[in-house]
Amino acid sequence: MRILSILVALLLALALALAGCGGNESCKNACDKLSSCGLKSSGLSCDEDCAQGGCAECVDDKSCGDIAANACASSCPGVAVTKK
Repeated sequence: MRILSILVALLLALALALAGCGGNESCKNACDKLSSCGLKSSGLSCDEDCAQGGCAECVDDKSCGDIAANACASSCPGVAVTKK
């Protein structure tokens, strides 16, 4: 019974680690955040597996006000953020 408990705990820890892995780099999540902030972008792909992970991570980590003030400009070359 103890081995089963340990195995379940390890599987749960692995699942949590994998869920967090790369989650901040999802361009789909970044696009959703921009939309919830009343913003839109040109140049940012909204595909789940886009190549703009650094930009998506920056957008995910910033507040709406910071995003609108172009706080992610250095992480998002070629991406323009404007109000909807």
